[in-house]
Amino acid sequence: MLIQLINLRHWRRRHLKYSTAYEQGTMYKLARLFCLLIALILIHSAAMVYFESLGWGDALWLSVTTVTTVGYGDISAASWQGRIFTTVCLYLLAISLLAQLAAEFFEYRLKKRDDKLRGNWIWSDMNKHLLIINTPAENSDAYLEALIGQMRATPKFAQLPLQILTRNYPDGLPRELSSHRVVHYNGAAENAKSLAAVNANKAAYIVILARDGNDPLSDSLTFDILSRIQDIGSSATILVECIVDENRQRLKRAGAGVVIRPIRAYPELLVRALATPGTEVVLENLFTHDQSNLQRVDLNFSQLKWKDIITVFMDNDFGIPLAYIDAKGVHSNPPALHACSGSSIISMTSAGCNIPTDKISADFSRLHTEADTTR
Repeated sequence: MLIQLINLRHWRRRHLKYSTAYEQGTMYKLARLFCLLIALILIHSAAMVYFESLGWGDALWLSVTTVTTVGYGDISAASWQGRIFTTVCLYLLAISLLAQLAAEFFEYRLKKRDDKLRGNWIWSDMNKHLLIINTPAENSDAYLEALIGQMRATPKFAQLPLQILTRNYPDGLPRELSSHRVVHYNGAAENAKSLAAVNANKAAYIVILARDGNDPLSDSLTFDILSRIQDIGSSATILVECIVDENRQRLKRAGAGVVIRPIRAYPELLVRALATPGTEVVLENLFTHDQSNLQRVDLNFSQLKWKDIITVFMDNDFGIPLAYIDAKGVHSNPPALHACSGSSIISMTSAGCNIPTDKISADFSRLHTEADTTR
């Protein structure tokens, strides 16, 4: 197993070198063939000027129409010297070079397209982009589709170039992901060359997903990736998933700006935390009883302005109302002057806070009395 892993990493390094060398070699070959073709056309044109007494415009026209096999026939070589030059320079050499040039160009285009599809293409112009590193061990397609869908629905990320660094799609991204204008690079984030290939140092946002949301060893892999990103230098806002709470400060010291628990069922929470750092603390606290929690206060009320309801709760240190419930459902964060009627109020309170309904009812009644007096 260890030998296979070593061989696999060696193959990836060699493949990266091969891809770069292949592109450089192909461009050099195309440039050389093109220069040879131009040289043959110029030599033939000079021969036509000398042996056929043509002007340079007519000589170039004859050379180009002949080498491209258009052959209008309006001008042709009449002398035996001109015909020899045409046969050797164009028929035997230039036309073959043009065919070879076209074949090399189309082969390069096909190779480039295949590399982009399989994640072997280095997008050198990728800049100020959103980079997602790793993919979940289970249900990665569905999770990424939901995550990227939320990112595209968020105005802050809607137009950003988006790239994924993963080894999960060697044959190409699923159509559901590629439809979101996403590209990927087939590599491992533990490899510094892969991080360089995805321009991690130029990214605006970096999301490091836990390799396995249930394995504490994933935190060690995340820490290693963070260290490599810091080595290459990055000013990106970095969000990481952390499994063990004791590792949070360690990851922050390593460069993470946002640390959140892996919540695979709600990728929306990750996107909100990335768009507005700090909200992850508030959201996570709502799931525990350590600091803040939500309480439901069941009492009937009618025709009260939402701002007055908030005032009553805050004056009594009963937290901050977030929503009210009526027969139609839950209404969160209504307008301040909205007249509310319902049977329950949901408030975010501190740990240990108990809300007496009789006190709230008395204050609501006082509000009604004051409103009647004002009328």
